Amino acid sequence: MRSTAALLLLACAAGGCGIARAQSANGYPGPQGDTLKSLEQLPDWSGTFALDVAGHQGSGYADEPNTPQGKAVPLTPKYEYLRAHANMALQPALASCLPAGVPGVMLHTILMEFLLTPGRVTMVFEDGEVRRIYTNLAHHPDLEAFDQSYEGSSIGHWEGNTLVVDTVSFPKGALFQNDPLTTTINSHYVERIFLRDHDHMEIDATLTDPAIFTRPYITKLTYTRRPDDMVEPECAATSRDINGTIDLTPPPE
Repeated sequence: MRSTAALLLLACAAGGCGIARAQSANGYPGPQGDTLKSLEQLPDWSGTFALDVAGHQGSGYADEPNTPQGKAVPLTPKYEYLRAHANMALQPALASCLPAGVPGVMLHTILMEFLLTPGRVTMVFEDGEVRRIYTNLAHHPDLEAFDQSYEGSSIGHWEGNTLVVDTVSFPKGALFQNDPLTTTINSHYVERIFLRDHDHMEIDATLTDPAIFTRPYITKLTYTRRPDDMVEPECAATSRDINGTIDLTPPPE
């Protein structure tokens, strides 16, 4: 397969340098935010956003009571069993000061902020998590370094005002909002992120994994632009860390 650089040289040799320059580093046409100047052509995602509670209740997540017929999560029999018998007290993410990861962090109502810089869209969450979406890459890097990852490897490209994100290799990501099940090394998460209007962002996502789902798990979530500023995260590392102080009294025998 020819590299992007080789294709650009061929295009110039054929007199098509103007067209070639319109291609971003990842091969997609149009403004991709590869330079400071091209960032001005991207949509305004400034401020903070939080998951709309009403939209969350209608999304059909497994931890939602009274899920409407036809919106149930398509779990395999193995994961139906695992979820039914999961120890809900063992929540490995926010309750234990660990990252929720993908897709779990997208299901909480904490604030999130988008930082658009050349070649990257960075998502910063109020719990301290960070997702880095590289828009200047055509392929995922070597995934061996992600075998213990919560957020995985994310590459993206812009289709007009929509950011399309492809995320792989996040085996420690929380599968749902409030239970201990996690994804696997084969989970694949694709998001289409866009402003529905000035105050509402929509993220249409598809999560696939043959071990977990019998068919692609498709969700549509709405996030509302908020006037709130991001705050520094606080987390109780243990059940004895209360109000910023640690009780060192030995537990009862």
